[in-house]
This record gives sequence, C-alpha cells and structure tokens, in this order.
Amino acid sequence: MGPRPLRHRLWRAAFHAAAAALVAWAAFVVPLPLIEYVPGTPTSIPTLIEVEGAETTELDGDLLLLTVLFRQQPTVSALGALLSPERELVPEREVYPSDVDRDEILRLERERFARQFDVAVAVGASAAGVETELVTEVVVVQVLPGSPASGSLTPGDVVVAVDGSPLASAEELQALSRAGTEGDRFTLTVRHGGDEREVTLELATFGGVTEPRLGIGIQTAVDEARLPFEVALREGTRIGGPSAGLMVAITMYDLLSEEDLLAGRTIAGTGSLDADGRVGPVGGVPEKLRAAQRVGAELVLVPSAQLPQIEDRIPDGLEVVGVADLTEALEVLRGRPLDA
Repeated sequence: MGPRPLRHRLWRAAFHAAAAALVAWAAFVVPLPLIEYVPGTPTSIPTLIEVEGAETTELDGDLLLLTVLFRQQPTVSALGALLSPERELVPEREVYPSDVDRDEILRLERERFARQFDVAVAVGASAAGVETELVTEVVVVQVLPGSPASGSLTPGDVVVAVDGSPLASAEELQALSRAGTEGDRFTLTVRHGGDEREVTLELATFGGVTEPRLGIGIQTAVDEARLPFEVALREGTRIGGPSAGLMVAITMYDLLSEEDLLAGRTIAGTGSLDADGRVGPVGGVPEKLRAAQRVGAELVLVPSAQLPQIEDRIPDGLEVVGVADLTEALEVLRGRPLDA
C-alpha cells in the first residue's frame, strides 16, 4: 500500500491538534469536583453596623471581618493547589452536598450570619454595661452525612425540647448525647418556619466517629435580644456563616464604651460566638490569615482551640493570638497578656 494522500494526513494532524487543544482548554477551564478555600476581601465591621437611639464613640482604628470564598477549580489550578502548602482543596460534596440546592445552602448560610449577628450584638453590648435581655434557643447549624440525624434534621432547625423537657442551651443536649450509649433514643421537638414536629434519633457511630453521636452541630442562639436601642445590619450585606461573631461583639463593645481598644490599629479576626461569649472554631483560618497580612493588619484574633492547628501556617510578621472568649479578646486588645 502506498503512502496516504496528503489531504488525509493533514486532516489527521488537524484532528490531533484540535483534540490536544480541547484537552488543554478543559485542563484550564472545566471545573473538577474540588473546592479551594480562597482568601476573601476583609470587610470593615463598623461600616456594617447601624445603631439608633444610643450614643456611640468614634473608633480610632479599624476592625476587620475575615472571610473565605469557595472556588471550584479546573485541573491545572487544582494541581497547583495540591502542590502548594498554603492552599487547601476539599471535595465538592463537603461544601455543597449533592442532595441540597446551592441557592438553599447560601440562604441558610446568610441566615446563620444573621443569627450570629444578633448574638454578637447582645454579648458585646452586655460587656459594655448595657442592660440586655436574651431569649435563647438551640439551633442546628450542621448535619453530618451518614449520621443518625441525616435526612431527619436540617440546618436552621430549632430544637425546642428533648423527650418532652424544654431545652435551654446546646450544652444540655450535648451532655445528654455524650452520656448516652449506642442505641439510646432521643425524641426531639423541632421547630422550623413556624411548624413544629417530633423527630426520634438513635445514638450511633458513623463514618470516622468512634463514639456514638447524633451527628449534628448545634449552638445556643439568641432568639430575641432586647436592647434599649436599635441595632441593625446595613442593608444589602451579603455575608454567610457564623465566623463574624467575635469581631461584631468587639465592635459593639468599642462603639458603646469609653475605652479606646484600637489605639489607631487595624485589628482583624474570626470566630463564632455563643450567648455566653465563648469563641468557637470556624473554617478557612489559614486563608483568612493571608488576607489579613495583605491588608496590613497589626493583630489577628482566632479561636484558641484552633491555634495549635494553624501555627505552622501563620504568615511571617503577622501577630496572631488565640482567644477562648470575648473577655480574653478584650484583654488582648488592652495589651494585657493572657495566662499561659
């Protein structure tokens, strides 16, 4: 058989070139089922808070809220993230469960932020000496896949009672769960959107959890905060999740007290806050530290429970301090060392 016609060889070469170009394009453009935590732009918290009916002081400095963005990466970017010790990839299903609409997830996250805002405002105002009255409720903030609660509870559910007894705090249900043994059953009275229902769950081990658990993350939230003045979140604010709690509380304290906590500094931070002022863990802390460094923050406050996990990822020259509650955070800003 003689050599193939030139036209045939040209078409074959063109086909291979087009296929190679398509593969290269896909590597740079088509997203994989992997999500990277990307540092968000730090936001000045005082600009988000509107206070009416109370005298506030002018802040000498700034308080920044740190956030992360979720970015679905194509092959080339994902490979770069895997090779970099400063970047983190997680499976898409951990951020966006396949059985939940993404818009619904975003809505729930904004609802969590609104709840956390109310908690933080009340806690910060109370620390500044303002008489506040808090009505609390126990809110489901996370349901672990494959757990006893999966399919029965959703984030945003309010647990009103356990086995008919009213529930006042998340710690009460957590203590009952930890004291139980595998197979123990709990009947939860749950409220969501004005509707109330009963859900019976059985303690069990699942996934990597070795102790029997219900498989929910819960927090004590403020259902109603009664203050002698009005506090609102600036209209149009689109932030999700509970990680702004600590910094919102510090901002409220500084606005309402005569104390100058900032002394001209730019302070950044992250951490959830419960009704007792305790600081809880949040996601994406290493990425948030990079964002704080980029804007020149002089000090960053993080949950003390997470400090050992991120010590080797603190950017050079950035001062990072772990705090367990609002009182410790205020002491750090006053320049007083915490007890070891």
